[in-house]
Amino acid sequence: ITTNVVIAEMKTYSVFAKLPLLGEVEVQKIKTDFSSIDDKIKYSYHVSPTKIIDFFDDKISSGFILGKLENNNIITEEYFFKTEKDDFKREIQFQYHDGLIEEVNIVPNYDTSKISNVSDIMIQESIDPVSMFYLITNFEYIKNCNKTIKVYDGKRRYDLILSKPIENDLGYSCTLTHQKIAGYKPEKIKENKLYVSNLRFIVNDNKLYEFSEVSLRNNNLDLIIRKN
Repeated sequence: ITTNVVIAEMKTYSVFAKLPLLGEVEVQKIKTDFSSIDDKIKYSYHVSPTKIIDFFDDKISSGFILGKLENNNIITEEYFFKTEKDDFKREIQFQYHDGLIEEVNIVPNYDTSKISNVSDIMIQESIDPVSMFYLITNFEYIKNCNKTIKVYDGKRRYDLILSKPIENDLGYSCTLTHQKIAGYKPEKIKENKLYVSNLRFIVNDNKLYEFSEVSLRNNNLDLIIRKN
């Protein structure tokens, strides 16, 4: 039996924090590796700090998803994510069944005593953050900007709502609305403050739309992710 490596692709991204007075400061690099053998895929994701800034999380994170591709959508079967800093390490693993998260293992567990409960149904209907990153950087998946991506990261459950496509000579963009659902302090859920940004694609040399940048909110910081 011969196996065919259909695609093997590496991409890098820079992450900038938007800071008062200082403007944009590069804080992280993201490296992704995508490989596909027959209909099986592996997508690896590695995040490392570039500048150590007092208030910014300087953990090193890495993870991967295993699954298959169907109609430009990724059907994840397994998710693994590890964060490390000094002598601390946390590992998160999800097992999927028929596209639903069935099993969650987190070592050590998060302290969830002060945050709202994430129900089993909320977890099941979600995808992990690495699958989410693959999808929002893939034009064939997001085109038409008519999707709600439900995300669970082992602690928080949030929606990324895509809407309002704008297409012109320079590229394509969607409005991206980040809505907190569960796993946050109750007052944050009650406040229901939406974070709205743009997901942008540019036309590349092959006249195809290619991911350019997106702004996401993390721990009260605006983080801009740009493809290198």
